[in-house]
Amino acid sequence: MTGPVPPAREALLLDEHFPPALAGLLRQSGFDVIGIAEYPTMCGMRDDDVYRLAADQGRRVVTENVRDFRPMLTAAIGGQGPVAPLLLTTAKHFPRSAIGPLATALSGWLQRTSPPKQLEEWL
Repeated sequence: MTGPVPPAREALLLDEHFPPALAGLLRQSGFDVIGIAEYPTMCGMRDDDVYRLAADQGRRVVTENVRDFRPMLTAAIGGQGPVAPLLLTTAKHFPRSAIGPLATALSGWLQRTSPPKQLEEWL
């Protein structure tokens, strides 16, 4: 996916499979991050509802779930709803049992100003 995202500081929505502590750690560093797992009423949300929530709030979805979220981004780019950019990762590169490396990577990504961020990126 291409298409630049405006260079403003981004807000993130962490998919449910990320521990709540990750969002808290990033907020302590001054970033605008919320995690689905932080809110019991949001746990178990359908992926399309998570995507819509992110789009409505102007957030980028951070997820390992490429298979479900990439088609939603493609449809939104095609005019089938509001766009929520994606930041994709894998448990292989960032095991869920150790949030430190992922927090560091996300922090670095959030601080990056160039090249311009794209609608779909990978950590």
